[in-house]
Amino acid sequence: MTDPQQALLQLFQAHGGYLTSQDVRQASIPTMYLTLLERQGVIERLQRGVYRHPEAHTGPTNSTAVDLLEVQLRVPFARPCLATALNLHGLTTTRPAALQFAIPANKHFPDLDSPQVDVFYFRPKAYQTGVVSVDVAGRALQTYSPEKTLVDLLRYAPKYGRELYLEGLKKYLQRRLGSPTALLQMAKTLGQDQHLRRDLEVLLHDQDH
Repeated sequence: MTDPQQALLQLFQAHGGYLTSQDVRQASIPTMYLTLLERQGVIERLQRGVYRHPEAHTGPTNSTAVDLLEVQLRVPFARPCLATALNLHGLTTTRPAALQFAIPANKHFPDLDSPQVDVFYFRPKAYQTGVVSVDVAGRALQTYSPEKTLVDLLRYAPKYGRELYLEGLKKYLQRRLGSPTALLQMAKTLGQDQHLRRDLEVLLHDQDH
């Protein structure tokens, strides 16, 4: 019979070094062994029901992406957005001082000791549209597509300016991560297609000359 603690350590390895209590229950391992391993100093408790094994994941991983994953494991409905999502997709080198997360407008974001987080309350359409998964440490991080991220930055341009949006848009076109058509469709869904169309016309014209 497999030792429960050994089975739990193997589960940590299979899940990139992170487990929730629900993961453990689904694997039919008593959650008391999480408490035992924590008391032994083998694992760390990030928040109620979320645990990390510091040595279980040895592959190269972007440290910011790991921070994003840890926040999402603690707050499952929080999704990286705006400048943070733009950086995650490699469309800017800018890293905001606080990680930016979108949550539904009717939700409450709990207090976290770290990392520093800026919360944006998205209405249902903005929250539900354009969600993609990014692999981080063997787990799926739910965030927004490059197209959705650019349109969100355009939506927030009156408040935060256009610099990041234009930087990301130029890199998106240069690297051909998607297509202007897909970008315009996303903008139309969120009521930003007229503004985006004008910017695309200018940038595409500049690329052709």
